[in-house]
Amino acid sequence: MSLHQPQKQVVAGAVPAGAVSGQPSARRQRRDLAPWLYLAPTVLLLAVFTYWPLLQTAYLSLVDWNLNPGQSADFVGLNNYGRVAGSTLFQAAFLNTLIYIGASIPLKVLLPIPVAVFLWSVGQKGHFYRAILFLPTLISFVVVGIAFLWILNPIFGYAKVIFAELGLRFPNLLADPDTAIWVIIGISTWKVLGFNVLIYLAGLASINKELIEAMRMDGAGDITIFRRLIWPLLTPTLTFVAISTVIFTMQQVFTPIDLMTEGGPSNSTTNLFYMIYQYSFVTFDVGGGAAGTMMLFGFLMIMAFVQFRVLDRRAHYQQ
Repeated sequence: MSLHQPQKQVVAGAVPAGAVSGQPSARRQRRDLAPWLYLAPTVLLLAVFTYWPLLQTAYLSLVDWNLNPGQSADFVGLNNYGRVAGSTLFQAAFLNTLIYIGASIPLKVLLPIPVAVFLWSVGQKGHFYRAILFLPTLISFVVVGIAFLWILNPIFGYAKVIFAELGLRFPNLLADPDTAIWVIIGISTWKVLGFNVLIYLAGLASINKELIEAMRMDGAGDITIFRRLIWPLLTPTLTFVAISTVIFTMQQVFTPIDLMTEGGPSNSTTNLFYMIYQYSFVTFDVGGGAAGTMMLFGFLMIMAFVQFRVLDRRAHYQQ
């Protein structure tokens, strides 16, 4: 007994239903719209709290206003940029910013690498030291600034007592223009060193230790292993740490500057961030503060672009 199933007839030139109009189906439209709906909350938050304030700052940099709601904002064009760029405060702040950034590379970017490699090599024995190094990161910068003000006080500070026991005179480091900036740099380094160490430890955790054992069997020493294996595989983490450190190092030193020196002595510790604060909320020169903000934004964009182009080309990403 044979079963005969009806065969569908194929008509030449037949077009599936729903395709005649040339419009996508409702299901496909919903599928294409779904990613944008997921992105909408984030895009909305970025637009409201990032891009709109940036546009507002760009507008304020072109007007003369002193935060008085009853005073109209007079358009002055690029005069604020020229006035701020030509001031001695900006020149000192820009030079100090370069010093802060230059010092952050060896102290905050490179110094944590050998510390992280050592803690990684000792395994679980290094957990205690990791906690000790990370502890300053958990302390508020306000508390850190007040503590170091007490330690470095030239009259009754703890450092002065130790120097007196040794028969030495303790200098007033924060009152000396040649040393004050290095005190701020040292305090900020002590504060963030442990955080960068943990980031490098996260990068080291992805390295297979069997590769190290294989290199040791081939007669490679510690320096060769670090130079040929660990350093190349750590370059992506190094790129992230370098870019984030340069961008955030000026924000990190704002609190100790404000608490310990207020930009002095003789503008020797101020930077571009603190200069913007002085323009905007000390002298109420909103136009000058906004112009300084836009110049700082451009400076950071250039620094990030240069770092990314230089470091990312040398980064070795594991496949």
